[in-house]
Amino acid sequence: MTILEALASGPSEYVGSGTNPDAERFVGTLKVQKLLGGIALMLHYEARLNSGEVVHAESTLLAPDMSGTLSLWPVMSELPGVLPHRAISQGDAAATFSSGSREDRSSFREEITISISTDGSLKYAHAWGMPGGEFADRSSCTLRPR
Repeated sequence: MTILEALASGPSEYVGSGTNPDAERFVGTLKVQKLLGGIALMLHYEARLNSGEVVHAESTLLAPDMSGTLSLWPVMSELPGVLPHRAISQGDAAATFSSGSREDRSSFREEITISISTDGSLKYAHAWGMPGGEFADRSSCTLRPR
């Protein structure tokens, strides 16, 4: 089962906790909205500190592109536009999406990993590197159905 199929057939809301790049703990929420009967999904993800401050907001279209490759088109609070990500690895109810090669130090590059465990928990993780900087895991959140 692809991550698209798993998310489309699962709960529409998740909540959990995670850590951001500044090592701050946050409460994460993920809302899943089916589009056109589930052939695509809109994911609304938010990370909020205990103070109530939103430190990350993201709305992401998850769908196959015209070649059939599962892709993400996220709009994030930290970026000025859409940065397309194509699936670079897929497993049962899991996928990693990339905006470019992690070795390409000439540009910003990012990987977003979404996976659902057999216990129903969902992991949403971001790894990235700034131009000239190291690529590393930066933020992750483990969420459970609400």
